[in-house]
Amino acid sequence: MNQIASHFRRLGESQPPEHAVPLGQMLLDDGQLGIGDLLPALNEHKALGVPLGQVVVSRGALSEQALFDQLALQWNIRRCNVEQIDHELALKIGLPFCLRYKAIPVELKDGVLFLAVSGKEEFANAEQELEEVYGLVMPLIASPKEIEHALSFAFHEQLAAMAATDLPIENSCRGLAENALTRGIWSAIAITLIVTLLLTVPGQFLVGLTVMSIAISISSALLKTAALIANVTSKPVEDNKLPALQDLPKVSVMVPLHREPGIADMLVKRLGRLTYPKPLLEILLVVEENDTLTIDAIRAATLPSWITAVVVPEGNPKTKPRALNHAYKFCSGDIIGIYDAEDAPDPDQIEKVVAKFAASGSDVACLQGILQFYNPRQNWLARCFTMDYAAWFRVVLPGLSRLGMPVPLGGTTLFLKRDAIENMMGWDAHNVTEDADLGIRLNRAGYRTELIDSVTGEEANCYPWKWIRQRSRWIKGYMVTYWAHMRNPLKLRRDLGTKAFIGFQILFLGTCLHFLTAPVLWSFWLSYLGVIHAFFAYTPTPLTAATAWAFLGVELVGMIIFAISCVRSNRRFLIPWIPTMSFYFLLAVPAGLKALWEFFRAPVFWDKT
Repeated sequence: MNQIASHFRRLGESQPPEHAVPLGQMLLDDGQLGIGDLLPALNEHKALGVPLGQVVVSRGALSEQALFDQLALQWNIRRCNVEQIDHELALKIGLPFCLRYKAIPVELKDGVLFLAVSGKEEFANAEQELEEVYGLVMPLIASPKEIEHALSFAFHEQLAAMAATDLPIENSCRGLAENALTRGIWSAIAITLIVTLLLTVPGQFLVGLTVMSIAISISSALLKTAALIANVTSKPVEDNKLPALQDLPKVSVMVPLHREPGIADMLVKRLGRLTYPKPLLEILLVVEENDTLTIDAIRAATLPSWITAVVVPEGNPKTKPRALNHAYKFCSGDIIGIYDAEDAPDPDQIEKVVAKFAASGSDVACLQGILQFYNPRQNWLARCFTMDYAAWFRVVLPGLSRLGMPVPLGGTTLFLKRDAIENMMGWDAHNVTEDADLGIRLNRAGYRTELIDSVTGEEANCYPWKWIRQRSRWIKGYMVTYWAHMRNPLKLRRDLGTKAFIGFQILFLGTCLHFLTAPVLWSFWLSYLGVIHAFFAYTPTPLTAATAWAFLGVELVGMIIFAISCVRSNRRFLIPWIPTMSFYFLLAVPAGLKALWEFFRAPVFWDKT
């Protein structure tokens, strides 16, 4: 092994080789660091067991570029100019290799391959693979951001395609998205069938819809009751202990942004409250290449070193999951999380995530935090939406997890083990509820999702039309997810198990049909106006009475869950508003109809609100 390469292997070690000047001394001698900055950095370096340079940069005492300039001098290795890389050579070696080792070939000269890397381990592993083909491999030093920039430039088109199609088509809904003719044929068949039934047997058709709607409501209430019982009867979980400082993993959090040029300063302020050690935390602001307003705002903002931007190459579909598929490839953490732009997480949230993962079995691949709105008093819709969210995240999802059911994930405050998301091959770029779909795929693969007792504040969408648009995207995503997984129902049942398979039907098919058939149930109110409902004409009196009691039971279950959720979320002032939730869910009917229309006409359209 050549001397330079062997020296490079020691890059980042806490003790430099005897002939090398310690990095801290170099920075002091050059005047780039004062003793007041160096001493606390040295203490953190020893406590966390991470390279001193990484600590100094995370504390804002030195730029990343200046650090790698110093490292190049310390180890007498050439500093790399990634703007001058040989793109043909990079394409020949291939994107998978470059992503695997976070390295990029710069040039092949006089029988020597020069490889730009930022760490000793990456070079050692990459060298073993390359020397069989190229012989002598020599390292050049570049920062992770410089390598990422070079990779994005050299493999622009390939990265764009991978973000959209990494997930195999048999696990994705992109077949539905790409086949407009098939969607058109099925929509025409559905419309023809409904019109024919309405014209030929209107009474029987109405009764059939009524029975289906009643069955959906009862099954949904039974599932929620089971989740509630599992929730309230489970033993309280003891506080998990955080691993020793030197055993803490690095955590990467992606924050997708889209046309949000004014968010940068507020976002930095909120995320700056996180108390996890900054040398072990990286925040990636994920922005589309054509979103120049947001890119310019990020460049103009003063970002700490642990927050960086990742630009998603231009391509289709323009969805959040496609952006995540690109960004997670550049995450360096063992745990990968997601926040939304307006999120305000608990300061100790990352510590709770790390402690929970450390105390859990290897099958726990995902942790979902609690989402809670911080503007519940803004108006009536905000109050109802807050109760809706509280019931979902504080009762239903924890209950489903404890029952072993698939957990439809929320799109934020979501944390995954890196190897799990890589095994899942990322998100479905064509699914507008990629979070719910990922929750099902994780369960099918044998992974478990658990909830963590940590809250992220969000802003409630409390304007009726915006709420309808947002809810229609969620319902459409449930339709698309159901279609994607039910293409082979027998395999789905084998993967999930019978109990979870039934739960999947209630959660996804039941939710979609409920909002589409709800007006049928509302038609019973016409009886108070003297209108004889067709359902009564076709059903015996005992069944009618049983139906009335079933309606009462469904309403009672919902009210109990909302009340418990208000107490658990410290929102007791909302309890008097629980009876108005029936009017709140009226808005979901136009949302369901909009979702059904878009399912056939534009299944990938992301209606941003």
